[in-house]
Amino acid sequence: MSGIRKPAVILADSMEEYLAPPNPYKNPPKGKLNLLELGRYAERVGKEIDELTADEILQFKIP
Repeated sequence: MSGIRKPAVILADSMEEYLAPPNPYKNPPKGKLNLLELGRYAERVGKEIDELTADEILQFKIP
């Protein structure tokens, strides 16, 4: 062998990470709202999240 890898082998190596199931706890996607605190607030005031006003929701915006 001349030391040059075949394209199929290179593709197979790089596809492994894409075929693996995602782990949401390893690198969670960045969110624009703190959903945990928003949910706690909704419970505290006795409303569903979709019943909250825009001003109430914007209190939990992540800068």
